[in-house]
Amino acid sequence: MKQKFYKSLFFLIIVLAIFTRTFKLGTNPPGLYWEEVALGYDAYSIWQTGRDHHGNLLPIVAFESFGDYKPSLYFYTDAPFVGLLGLNAWSVRLPSVICGILIVLGIGQLAKLILQNKSKYSQDMIQLIGMAVAAINPWATHFSRGAWEANLASCLTLWGVIFGLRFIQKKQLKPLFFSVLTLILSMYAYHSTRVIAPILGMSIVLLSFRKKESLFKYIKKNRQNLSYLALMAVCLVTPILVSLNQASISHRFTETSIFSDLSIIEQSNSLKEISGNGLLAKIYYHRYVLFAREITQNFFDHFNLDFLFISGDANPRHSIQYFGHLYYFELPLLLFGIYWLGTHKKRSSWLLPIWLIIGILPAALTKTTPHALRILPVMPIFLLVITLGIYHLITSLKKFRLALIMVIVCAYAIGLGWYADYYFKVYPIKAAQEWQSDYPTLIKQINDLQAEYPENYIYVSRDLGRPAMYYWFYTQTDPREVQAQNSLVKKDQGEFLEFNLLKFDSSRFSEDGKIRTKVGEKAGELYE
Repeated sequence: MKQKFYKSLFFLIIVLAIFTRTFKLGTNPPGLYWEEVALGYDAYSIWQTGRDHHGNLLPIVAFESFGDYKPSLYFYTDAPFVGLLGLNAWSVRLPSVICGILIVLGIGQLAKLILQNKSKYSQDMIQLIGMAVAAINPWATHFSRGAWEANLASCLTLWGVIFGLRFIQKKQLKPLFFSVLTLILSMYAYHSTRVIAPILGMSIVLLSFRKKESLFKYIKKNRQNLSYLALMAVCLVTPILVSLNQASISHRFTETSIFSDLSIIEQSNSLKEISGNGLLAKIYYHRYVLFAREITQNFFDHFNLDFLFISGDANPRHSIQYFGHLYYFELPLLLFGIYWLGTHKKRSSWLLPIWLIIGILPAALTKTTPHALRILPVMPIFLLVITLGIYHLITSLKKFRLALIMVIVCAYAIGLGWYADYYFKVYPIKAAQEWQSDYPTLIKQINDLQAEYPENYIYVSRDLGRPAMYYWFYTQTDPREVQAQNSLVKKDQGEFLEFNLLKFDSSRFSEDGKIRTKVGEKAGELYE
């Protein structure tokens, strides 16, 4: 492939990836969901004061967020953006946008590594195919346009695998260093990668050496550099290990785990009783058997064709729900890619099924499946397999290559146009409430009332959720003011129920939800 042509296509694909991830970014998704606002404001608080809005000094593992705990890396990644650009949709979402572009580059690199023994022409071709597939993929694009910690984790996991494959192929220490670094950093970005990353790291090491003897020889030969690498890894992982029994690590799993689902235990007891409570009944219907059955079902839920190709995730924030996470016509391409992988077995290729299984397993242990966000770290595998399917389809049927390329390009052009039309015209209207799009108007009402009644309490309904955080975000309240009141005000699961003369109290409003602000008595008068 001529280098000018290759560079031109490379540049055009990157421009396309940037465009699909930034066009109307400030207005679509149509509002900032409360998790985005919390990420942005705490990042702003860290930038301004070195503390989160509760006053905690530089949290390492997780940030306390409305009774939950969010892994810390996205907050620190976002801090320079909100510090320099202020609190707005662009500054909060830019880290995810950048990660989305890096994922596009990463899919190309990963595809290239799979064909490492092929000619440079073949490697360049599959790299461009992979980048193009990722640049316009609904799954990759959707989660690159919101402040999703999982997208940051997915980017780091992908590049950790890329560096890991380079180590498997060349046994050089530099890619191993970057693989370890990116995989560990992913553990600070999202809950599930705290399970995925260590297993992927161990798998990379084990797949790099055919025999134990060769592994020991390599360690002996590079023991000094490997000692430094191990020391770095231990230092980076230690804060997470120390926090394993603390709420900052365990709370999320406890809250979402199927093991907290009492209905399965009740079902086990009922089945044993109906079956006569005999020995076999106690074995067949033991709660662990039923849990295993549920986990297996949850695991395979993520391969549901409706979920992948037709309707997507049931949560409107995770999918536009008119398309799946992959285009309809990518199903045969995906199957062809699976077939090729099955017939071209390589030692390094075993990393892909390990990555897939380990990446979906944490989501399978939770109550809500299928879940596009929780399995986002394995999204690159689907895009890679589709890429392999396209490449090997057009190279296997050489007589029809030009026709196949034209058909595939037309299919993607139609798919992208259809998806974009729905995403930018229909989705912002249908999903507006899901993205809390009413908050800018509500904050303006509060500001107007404060200007008109500066000495009065202003009551604000909580029916939209987290009004205090939205107020701080849209008014860019000095975090020091919030920190100063943290230990003094009433709260509900960490959420402020009052701030200065603002009272966040839904009980004072009618249930129709149309009126969300009221002027109360003057400060100093009786307050119930």
